[in-house]
Amino acid sequence: MKDDLLPHDIAHAELIAARVAVLLQEQVPVVPEYLDAYEAAVFLGVTTKTLEARRFKGTGPRYTKHGARMVRYNVNDLRAWMEAGHVAS
Repeated sequence: MKDDLLPHDIAHAELIAARVAVLLQEQVPVVPEYLDAYEAAVFLGVTTKTLEARRFKGTGPRYTKHGARMVRYNVNDLRAWMEAGHVAS
């Protein structure tokens, strides 16, 4: 298969491989799209109890609930909720 590639194809593939190697060495964290309550609390810097209380009062970030217990928070919703709380000084 490598014989079918043109020199610029090989150079491009080597460039991509080098970039991937750098990312792996830097161990760039991958943030999942949805977080459970504990992960969301850590992300926001609050306790799970605070997050639960805000969920109950309707003053917390948006969340998705599947079944009776599975609560998930979208990372973008968490960021938007934090941004909405910014106060200019």
